[in-house]
Amino acid sequence: MTIKALLFLICLSAAGIVHITTAKADPVAAQAPGAEHALQRLSSKSQPKTQVMVLGSLHLSNIKQQLDSRSLSSILEPLSRYQPTAIAVESLRPEDIATMINGSGEYQTVLDHFVGQRFLALAIKEQQELQLSAQKALESLEPLLDKASLEPVQRARLIKLAVAAYHKELALLHWHYLDKTAASTAISTELQHYLEQLAASNNEKNTLGNNLAMALKLKRIYPIDDHLDKDLYRPIEARLLESYNQSPHAAALAKSDYINKPQRLKTEALETGNWLPLFSWLNSQEYQTAVIDKEWSLFIDKDLPPDAALSRVALWEIRNLNMSSHIMRVVAANPGGRVLVIVGASHKVFLEQYLANMLGVKLIQPQQYFTAPQSPHDNR
Repeated sequence: MTIKALLFLICLSAAGIVHITTAKADPVAAQAPGAEHALQRLSSKSQPKTQVMVLGSLHLSNIKQQLDSRSLSSILEPLSRYQPTAIAVESLRPEDIATMINGSGEYQTVLDHFVGQRFLALAIKEQQELQLSAQKALESLEPLLDKASLEPVQRARLIKLAVAAYHKELALLHWHYLDKTAASTAISTELQHYLEQLAASNNEKNTLGNNLAMALKLKRIYPIDDHLDKDLYRPIEARLLESYNQSPHAAALAKSDYINKPQRLKTEALETGNWLPLFSWLNSQEYQTAVIDKEWSLFIDKDLPPDAALSRVALWEIRNLNMSSHIMRVVAANPGGRVLVIVGASHKVFLEQYLANMLGVKLIQPQQYFTAPQSPHDNR
């Protein structure tokens, strides 16, 4: 199987909420409404609530022409009005990268594609130079991040520690901040070249996440992605792929407006410089309903073999549940704050389904800021 086909199936998801509404009631489940109301009452007493906005995005890294903050100002400006106190992106956490390196060989494809062998090699070099393990490097970051301000030499050390800890997003953010004259002696030429290329990436983690973080003078970018389901993936993939490739429903989905409209809107955005129509569509109720009804229903009630298809559903739910857990770690670090989560658009409906049940969390829709300027405190 090609990596392209593998990644297509990895990015597909399934309607995990379907079994919640169709499951046959049993005596234990009959007790759930009372418990649910008790949780709602408890949640209503939680003040101040932490606001969480999940921004669904296309992955912009395949755009060839260079994007910058000016070309994405139609999105960055309304997001800046939200005034997030923390920004989370669809990137692997350092702890999970270390787990994958020391875990199943099935994680190698994930590491190759989502982390990159070049970055992993640079991380090992920094670990050797600093004489620190990845874990010790991660621990050593905290005192620097707690400082009110950093001298260039301190920021350069923070970048090196972040690389040694497998924290790519943090290294990139502080590379953007760094006075580059300090890099010439403190940071290797090889690492400088890598970070320069990363800083020029169109990936929404950079063009949206980093640009917004810098505008707000934030010190951290929180990675919240998860691929620790992939050790179970290959046997399910083998059972599913042939039927998927032969499925008329899958073929129709690939040609549908659900798939093609975002691409058309992206093309228009590149021509006009206005990205608001694309992001408004991806974050609309209509599109999020289509995520379930068009894409994920393929795995529930169409022509794929039920055992493999439902296993695929379970793996998708594992990923989104773990991502929700990582988002709640950001909430825990920013109680009463405003969290922005930038993810692929098909994650949004699932993450919001889970986060809506979290105590002390209030979901905020991007549309509230796309439509008209308002105070970021209006939604408290």
